[in-house]
Amino acid sequence: MNETTAVILCGGRGERLKPFTDHVPKPLVPLNGQPLLRHLTDHLFRFGIHRFVFCTGYKAEALEAFVNEGFPEGCTAVCSNSGEDAGMTHRLKSAALHVPAQAIVCYGDTVANVDIAALSQTHTASGAIATMTVHALRSPFGIVRFDEMGRVNAFEEKPQLPYWINIGYLLCEPGFLDTIIPAQEDMPQLLKRLADGNELGAYMHKGKHLTVNTEKEREQADIEVIDIFTMP
Repeated sequence: MNETTAVILCGGRGERLKPFTDHVPKPLVPLNGQPLLRHLTDHLFRFGIHRFVFCTGYKAEALEAFVNEGFPEGCTAVCSNSGEDAGMTHRLKSAALHVPAQAIVCYGDTVANVDIAALSQTHTASGAIATMTVHALRSPFGIVRFDEMGRVNAFEEKPQLPYWINIGYLLCEPGFLDTIIPAQEDMPQLLKRLADGNELGAYMHKGKHLTVNTEKEREQADIEVIDIFTMP
């Protein structure tokens, strides 16, 4: 995996996480005393990923300061600033010149204990151009079950649903980022193009997955991130 470059999308405004994002970009929101990005990059580094490209935009100077604080010996990290209003595909296209080989695209507001080695094995075996990491969707509500007579016979508290969601950790073949045409496709269209061409694989992550889109999610992640990388 040491030839893989982590491309981390960090340019969004994080409107739903105000007032935190009035002062810092969402990827730098603290979780257990460390920026979210530090948890993410440390996890990737454990799997031998030494190259990082941060796709910045909103409050880019804060992310540049984070990069300048330094990384473990042997790491390289650069910022690719596409401006505050660029979309994800535009940011990825701009980052391509910093990616000499395989890339793993991550969202800067997501932390998961993804087994990167297993993801890589799944990707290689599938022969896909890109493999996305998916996570089982859990209902945010409790479920009530009842019979044909309207008598309640069971409750399920926030059950796992038979659906999977994209959580990033998109492992891409060399040169794939160069094929993106931002003026013609946003991120959902890019992924649909791959799926329509039978070129997109899926790796099922059954471990932990945390996001910080809202204050409620941030509060929960602040607690759970302590144990996330000790869990299977």
